[in-house]
Amino acid sequence: MDYFQLIFFGVFALVVGSFLFGRLKYGSWTGAFLKGSIEQTYGEVLLSGGVASSQVLKVVELRDGNGQVFVGLVITAKAPLAASMTPYRLSKGQAQELSSLLALAAK
Repeated sequence: MDYFQLIFFGVFALVVGSFLFGRLKYGSWTGAFLKGSIEQTYGEVLLSGGVASSQVLKVVELRDGNGQVFVGLVITAKAPLAASMTPYRLSKGQAQELSSLLALAAK
């Protein structure tokens, strides 16, 4: 085995290990990606749904290791033989600004 393969597998193991440690530490994949434990789930909105695929937006409240509370938006897309999760971390101020923008757009 040459050095490139050794370095490649070492970096790969560190990345995977980091995600698994975050999953254990925060209790969920969402918490692992956003670096906080889920305090409350407020709900979800179906963005699109088909016969075999769907996209859902979930709104959660999380708390980081310092006790700071923030809002998480998670878009989950599912399809046959595929799935993806895109998390977004917002401060309380950013969440309020987004809420007001959505309220204006919905009028």
